[in-house]
Amino acid sequence: MEGDLWNDVIIVREDQSVTLSCFDSPPTSSVLVTWKMMSPREDRWSYLLSVNCIDGHTDGHSSEVFAGRTFEISTDASLIFRAASAVQGRYSCVVEQNDKKLQERIVLLALIKLTVTPTPPVTVDSTLRLAAQVSPSSVAAWGTWVSPSGDQLHTEISHGTGGLLSKLPRITSKDNGVYTCRIRIYGNSGTSVSEHRVNVTVNVKAVFSFKDVTHGVPRSLAALSRSLVTLTCPSVLGDYVLLYWESPDSKRMELIFQFDRWRQSYTNQTKPHLHLINPASLAAAGNFSFLLNPALKDGGLYLCEVFLDDKAFSQANRLSVLHGYTKSSRTALDLSCMYSERSQVKSVRWSYVQDPSRFLQSSGVLGRITISLALPVTPETAGQYACTLNLKNGKSVQYMYTVTMANIDSTISPRPALPPAAEDVSASSYVSTFSFLLFLIPPIAVAVGVLLWRQGYCVTRRSVEQSLSHHSGEVENIYENPDDLRQQTPPQGAVYMDLKPMGEMDVYKELERYNQCCG
Repeated sequence: MEGDLWNDVIIVREDQSVTLSCFDSPPTSSVLVTWKMMSPREDRWSYLLSVNCIDGHTDGHSSEVFAGRTFEISTDASLIFRAASAVQGRYSCVVEQNDKKLQERIVLLALIKLTVTPTPPVTVDSTLRLAAQVSPSSVAAWGTWVSPSGDQLHTEISHGTGGLLSKLPRITSKDNGVYTCRIRIYGNSGTSVSEHRVNVTVNVKAVFSFKDVTHGVPRSLAALSRSLVTLTCPSVLGDYVLLYWESPDSKRMELIFQFDRWRQSYTNQTKPHLHLINPASLAAAGNFSFLLNPALKDGGLYLCEVFLDDKAFSQANRLSVLHGYTKSSRTALDLSCMYSERSQVKSVRWSYVQDPSRFLQSSGVLGRITISLALPVTPETAGQYACTLNLKNGKSVQYMYTVTMANIDSTISPRPALPPAAEDVSASSYVSTFSFLLFLIPPIAVAVGVLLWRQGYCVTRRSVEQSLSHHSGEVENIYENPDDLRQQTPPQGAVYMDLKPMGEMDVYKELERYNQCCG
């Protein structure tokens, strides 16, 4: 049915009372008004009612039963009945005078069916579904659902069936209110937009829980660090998706990403290198998958949960990340591989690509394996080296490193500058050596003093020593008469030493005095 085949379109809900007007302005003379009807599946008119109308008013009340429905003509010649699928179609009002047609008005009656699922009151965290079905579908040029606050909701339109669908996943008490289905009418119409309303209430005392959960086959993946890897989700067109992550060193699931395609909202909690694949098209249609550019620490278990109406679907992806790096010194080049999510790793080994059978001595700790190449590089050790990680399911990933003579020789100079850490260590060692020498000076001074005392060159003031008598040359015991010692004149060249505790500067002064007297 083309839009120019009618003068007006009325869209009503089933079982709603309908009034179809015949006149734009009432006639001023006596006319005959005839109502006819044509269903969508027919190509001819069916007679309903006729009534005489004088000055815009009928001369009596008339009614007729058709297709199980009662049709009545009002005093202004309007047709009144209750809408139903059996009586939808085109209605014709013909105005005649003396068997001459003065005018004909055709009105298209379309039905709209509104459905709210689940039936209100709706439990918290459930998915509210607002559906509208317009028949015939050709009258709906465009349509949308509008929230109680007046915001347009994301609405999917099926032009072939005349269906409009909006959803509100994870509903809360804030979603209470009146929702409006707004239809833009195609073709000739007295009004360009038809609006229909439903009331939604939320039961805040009840929380919805998913009982119908489908689990997919777990996947084991391996990837190089900073290379793209796909984390797949269940192959179902869902309403929203939640992505959880469990790190290898933790047994606690952490929500890291969520996307609601109906509310057009998403949250990426912790991983900036994670995003939806083609969110503008695939994700907008409910086909969810993720791209991850992982670092070594991003290995672990990723659980993708997709929700559709009152059903849930889950898919587990266990990811091991392989990270390679090198470290060189003056004598060796170390090639190392680190890997995460060790629970699914079968083996990790280094190999020489040019000769895979060559034995490479490796050392390893948990989560790392290293080989060392002696420097300088020779033609026998130059070439490609591969670190291969094998999973228990047979999948593998490789880190490749090429060792060249030119590259290594240029990086190892005969006298390399010390790194900051080495310079700090060297500086501290100089300070330690100097402090150690200063610590040795007092014992050395004491030893020199003892040596001088044994040779008789020095005399102490408080200690007991032997002294040569300058009177007779005989050795005297100073314990016999110590006062005589104080009265005696010391021999020429004798040096007095005070053995009280000495500091570092006192030691230097005593050594200088010794040099002056004893040369």
